[in-house]
Amino acid sequence: MVRATELLGQRAVRLDAIDKVTGRARFASDLYLPGMLYGVVVRSDRPHARIRSIDTTAAASLPGVEAIVTAADAPGMYGEVIKDQRAFAVDLVRHIGEPIAAVAAVSEEVAREAAALIEVEYEDLPAVFDPREAMRDDAPRIHEHWERYAAPDGLIRLGNVCATTVLETGDVESAFRRAVHVFEDEYVTHSVHQSPMETRTAIADVDSGGAVTIYASTQHPFGVRAQIHEALGIPLTSIRVVPSPLGGGFGSKLEAINELYAAVLARKARRPVKVVNSREEDLAFGNPRHPICFQIRSALDADGTLLGREVRVIMDAGAYATGSPVLTSVAALLAPGPYRIPNVRVEVIAVYTNNIPFSAFRGPTGPQTVFAVESHTDAIARRLGIDPLEFRLKHVFQSGDRAHNGQELGQVSLTEAINRAAAAIRWGEDEPASEDGWLRGKGIACTWWTTTGGAAGCTVRMNEDGTVLVQTGASEIGTGAVMAGVAQIVAAELGIALDKVRIVWGDTDATPYDAGAQGSRTVVNMGNAARDAAGKVRQELLRRAAEFLEAPVDDLDVVDGKVFVRGVPDRAVSYAELMAGAMWSTGAVVASSTYLAPPTPYDPDRLRGGFYPTFNSPSFHCHAADVEVDPETGAVRVRKIVVVQDVGFAINPLYVEGQMQGGSAQALGYALTEELHFEDGRVMNPNLALYKLPTTLEVPDIEPIILEYPSAEGPYGAKGVGEPPVIVTAGAIANAVYDATGVQLRRTPLTPERIYRALRGVEDGA
Repeated sequence: MVRATELLGQRAVRLDAIDKVTGRARFASDLYLPGMLYGVVVRSDRPHARIRSIDTTAAASLPGVEAIVTAADAPGMYGEVIKDQRAFAVDLVRHIGEPIAAVAAVSEEVAREAAALIEVEYEDLPAVFDPREAMRDDAPRIHEHWERYAAPDGLIRLGNVCATTVLETGDVESAFRRAVHVFEDEYVTHSVHQSPMETRTAIADVDSGGAVTIYASTQHPFGVRAQIHEALGIPLTSIRVVPSPLGGGFGSKLEAINELYAAVLARKARRPVKVVNSREEDLAFGNPRHPICFQIRSALDADGTLLGREVRVIMDAGAYATGSPVLTSVAALLAPGPYRIPNVRVEVIAVYTNNIPFSAFRGPTGPQTVFAVESHTDAIARRLGIDPLEFRLKHVFQSGDRAHNGQELGQVSLTEAINRAAAAIRWGEDEPASEDGWLRGKGIACTWWTTTGGAAGCTVRMNEDGTVLVQTGASEIGTGAVMAGVAQIVAAELGIALDKVRIVWGDTDATPYDAGAQGSRTVVNMGNAARDAAGKVRQELLRRAAEFLEAPVDDLDVVDGKVFVRGVPDRAVSYAELMAGAMWSTGAVVASSTYLAPPTPYDPDRLRGGFYPTFNSPSFHCHAADVEVDPETGAVRVRKIVVVQDVGFAINPLYVEGQMQGGSAQALGYALTEELHFEDGRVMNPNLALYKLPTTLEVPDIEPIILEYPSAEGPYGAKGVGEPPVIVTAGAIANAVYDATGVQLRRTPLTPERIYRALRGVEDGA
């Protein structure tokens, strides 16, 4: 057997760390190709209108303009689930910012001047921006012929409703008839932008046959390739996507956006084209987090035991479905909370509106749903006079339970997570009063989450000098999942030092397929593929070593790339020596492997219309917050956040903790300061002066506490890590503000204005 180099579970430095900290890493915005043009997208300035004409004459005559493209140049329909999108509007525009045309010119300045010269004649149409109003029979129809769009069987849609998921178990009506206590609350959550440091960027080059190579800041190169294929109608073999190091993504770079426009312009101009969003374009026309409304009703008996829960959730999908049909299922699984409730009915509805499309943002639907459910949980406990900690401990999932979708839960860490989080903020202990008269409060929130599946492929090759090349379709988006996690797995399996591993990642022509950096999936799925491929390489090397050393394979061990007979360390041969004849005599040592997570069993009778029916390799989480609130201004000062996370197994604790702290810091902005303000479909604060990201001055002490309850599927028991830290913090802060003030806010974010007004009796702090 091979002895691992003790890399697993260690705080090893990721392979790209030096390039990142020294500035040698080249991001997409750093790239330049000879003869490169600059592309600018022409967008609608109104939310709903019929296009009467598009006049490009003046723009085309401007010196330096090399190509102008419109819908005729991109004839295909595409979309993540429902094929309801075109690269450019054809007859209708459905939201402000919808692309109508694009221009490529010798400079960005010329391209923007040309874009301003394109004249579009519109006929305005009635618009609707509230999803609840959009569901009315007399509401303007966003997609008149929605039924013609290709979509999967089982999707529940009608008119402006693009997707519905219903989760039901037990007898909810009976539970409410028997209830001694019934509590009902409504919560409204807002939209925020992913706000990566690097805006969306893509460069497309085209060869003599029309094949396109795209260099892009993308989380999902194979998904981008597929959408370009659909939108432009060119073969997959004529599209190559090469991702660059990412300056942040958080879900904003999963879909083909700038890549589409760079590709179609390059094909028209027959020259390389670069399309880079300004910060304003990124904020105003991105695909931010869904605004969601929640109605939650719970039934309890005389002892305060939950008997039943009914939840209605309405998501604003925006003008196009994007990922909403999948995310209705995720929200449905979260909506009952991680609690043993025998009778549950949840309905989640995604609705077309004339707002910009909403889509994936780290832990999609998680922060909104957990805020609502955990706020409702605290409200129930306080109305009953029960400690919110005790109420949760009484009801949370336990090992061996079945979740509301019928899936069986193995090891459940929630009880430990809640107790560890509460202890870390000294729950129940009296704290000294603030010297400046601020009110002190503590809150907790908990949930469960998923490890998304999807295909992963990996190839591992031993080089002649004993180093290893790993080819993986997974994208390294800054988390370290590839350059630390996958690298450590390969090094450990082969018994070599980490610096002996080189990774080629994401290139759709040079690496095996992968389903993208999304859903906390990379280390688990690609880790399994990499582990298996490395294991195959190891076995072949041991076979060769056994012949060389004249010893059985079972008697061999490996340390630092040297194979020796156990107990006889002088009788050894290095990987480099075994590979010396690879070119001409012994042959290459290379292996590939794919991994696809097995489906998690559940009860299909409990779920209708859902396309994400289970939480694979589920993980469990609790966050706690200690805050102070100024009763005179409503300002919130967060003293401490505790993040307790079940990660299964921490392959690299340094980067696991980094995800926990970074995600919670990101969630701090969602809870308190960040908000996209819309007025008739227009983003009114598309700049960092008005869109209030938290700075280091606002981020408090964030204490990460790792729990390890191994998964049966993940490598060495690992579970997904990246998304849960952003999901729970807002709920914990909201409950801490509730504890401090005695007033619960039911609308996010918890701005000083809302808290100030709530303290003075304005309903819901709206």
